[in-house]
Amino acid sequence: MRKVERKRLGDLLYETGMITKEQLEWGIKEQHRTNKKIGEILVEQGIITDKDILGALEFQLGIPHMDLEKYTIDYKIASKVPESIARRYTVIAVGIDGDKLKVAMKDPLDMFALDDLKLSTKMEIIPLIALGGEIENLIHQTYTSAKTKNIVFEVERQLQEEAHKQVREEVDETAENAPMIQLVNNFLQRAILKGASDLHIEPFEHYVRVRYRVDGQLHEMEKVKKEMLNAITTRIKILSSLDIAERRLPQDGRMTKQASVGQVDLRISILPTIYGEKTVIRFIYRKGSNLALQDLGFHPEDFKKVENLLKNPHGIILVTGPTGSGKSTTLSAALSALNNDHINIVTVEDPVENMIEGINQVAVHTKIGLTFANCLRSILRQDPDVIMVGEMRDSETSSIAIRAAITGHLVLSTLHTNDAASSIARLIDMGTETFMVGAAVKGIISQRLVRKVCPNCRIKHTVTATEELIYKIKEGTPVYSPRGCSVCNHTGYKGRIAVHEVLVVDNILQEAIAGGSLNTDEIKEKAVQRGMRSLWDNAYYNVLKGHTTMEEMLRIAYEQ
Repeated sequence: MRKVERKRLGDLLYETGMITKEQLEWGIKEQHRTNKKIGEILVEQGIITDKDILGALEFQLGIPHMDLEKYTIDYKIASKVPESIARRYTVIAVGIDGDKLKVAMKDPLDMFALDDLKLSTKMEIIPLIALGGEIENLIHQTYTSAKTKNIVFEVERQLQEEAHKQVREEVDETAENAPMIQLVNNFLQRAILKGASDLHIEPFEHYVRVRYRVDGQLHEMEKVKKEMLNAITTRIKILSSLDIAERRLPQDGRMTKQASVGQVDLRISILPTIYGEKTVIRFIYRKGSNLALQDLGFHPEDFKKVENLLKNPHGIILVTGPTGSGKSTTLSAALSALNNDHINIVTVEDPVENMIEGINQVAVHTKIGLTFANCLRSILRQDPDVIMVGEMRDSETSSIAIRAAITGHLVLSTLHTNDAASSIARLIDMGTETFMVGAAVKGIISQRLVRKVCPNCRIKHTVTATEELIYKIKEGTPVYSPRGCSVCNHTGYKGRIAVHEVLVVDNILQEAIAGGSLNTDEIKEKAVQRGMRSLWDNAYYNVLKGHTTMEEMLRIAYEQ
């Protein structure tokens, strides 16, 4: 291998004409601000693709690249490299040439990786360069799937032995055997590696289906025999300290798991169905959950509005949207922006999802009477400057929160409503006087999550006449469509981004709300007249920026 003088990636991209000088300077500034790699930043903004980076590195290093997008790996070859080394260095064995092993690598100049590969395989290494995301997906598919099949086979074998001995009891003893422990751990690890938000274990008449949710969509992981259900459920109950003997009533629990991505909190929900107990596990990732406001995808105009709202010394700011729309993340970002040594911030949540240094966080415990309303009463005696209420669920909680906002506290909370304007009606329906709502509410942020089009495989095309009629985007406008590759699990989408509408309650809207003269549609119309960008407008903006697709924008319209 020839010795290569390595240049910085940004300089290389600029020299090859892939980015402009202005884009390079902007990328360097963002790199210092976010501590991300410049290539990652430029890909996220749609300026270049992962394949552009691959081509630039191939040109610089003189090492052949390998397109793993539709590559099927032979496990016998891949297993030449131990899984721990493959994951540590993001490498995978793809072929054998005599006594040499061809290895696709994210960084083929990593001498530590090359030395470890030689020592572990006892073979000469031929390095090839490939996309890190594609390698990680193949590692996951090759090693983890093989491991799952072996564990499932072992569990089935033991269940058959138990059946022959006729010693299986109602509470399945196989939940304590090693293969079952490995199987449950395997399900959890695979879901976490995929970045799943939820794991579903669903019983049917003849089988059990295991699915995970990524970017809002469910994907099948595995189907196992129905006989394994009791053992799987019992193992999960043991891990989350639930009653293993109770199978007739729903149960909720929690546990914590240490994973490669850091500490993950798991929320367990078990529901009896006609074919057995269904389990749903929600994953809350501590690492990376506390994002800054500027990283949440606000339109520049809306970002300034939110910054100004948080400067209010008192009043209430609401974040609204359906379940799973990222409300807690937005609230955490707002609290982080407010957090300093000179103010007292107290939160009441159910449960505490994002732990923030320097903020007093209280978890609701309804079984012992520690409700949102009771917590709020006590918090008001704690000399708070800022109060965050996880959710306004009832009239008592909303009444106390609004009174706190009127009496000199800044209150942040969430509501389950379709848009910003309907939040006003919801508060009034909960029994709050219209004049108090008008006086207390300073702003409402409504949001949805849309899937980001995969930067690795997205296809650029221009809007057709038919699409103009459907999506209201001018014919000939360049946009992106999903295609599907191994990086995005062949969905065409990778990750999600929030779209918002920010309603600022100014003096004119305040008077109209307090007077009770406007319905929801009239409030929305008046807010738009006064500069509010709707959810549709912001989804439209993200389509034009290349972050998402027209289909995702249309989905936002149907959800409103």
